Amino acid sequence: MRALTIAVATASAMLCAPVHAADTNVTANAAIVRPNTLIKTDDLDFGSLISGATGGTVTVNPVTNARTSGGGVTMVGSSARRAEFLGTGGIFLIFVSGSTSVTLTRSGGGSPNMTASLTRAASTGGGGVTLINATLLPSGLQTYYIGGTLSVPANQPAGDYSGTFTLTVNYL
Repeated sequence: MRALTIAVATASAMLCAPVHAADTNVTANAAIVRPNTLIKTDDLDFGSLISGATGGTVTVNPVTNARTSGGGVTMVGSSARRAEFLGTGGIFLIFVSGSTSVTLTRSGGGSPNMTASLTRAASTGGGGVTLINATLLPSGLQTYYIGGTLSVPANQPAGDYSGTFTLTVNYL
């Protein structure tokens, strides 16, 4: 009988164990594209990295969205991504232009700037993503991607770096 009492006491103690719950906020997004417009859906992000004793580079491929590094740069995590824009419109041709480089400045200053050369790519709905220079034939909705290669000096100070660039799409 004593063994049964211990078993019942143990079982009821397990049923009274504290329960923990956690809430988190999650963002839901939608993009509505009107004819002859261009909207940004993602920023270009070279991700987290460590600057070594020698300079190096980090590249985000605009076609594949893959990130690679060279020289004295070590990539950390996998948070890098290409910029993405949605556009629609055009009757005959679409001319794409904009910045070919961007300067990244450390938040709060106090360190050398970094420069990234930019590369454009696009998808016109039917096929894959291809590199572009200036002209695409319209096919309704277009997705434009911007990648690039960031030059990182040796022993670049830690911090958050950012800069802005432009993408111009003229629908004719």
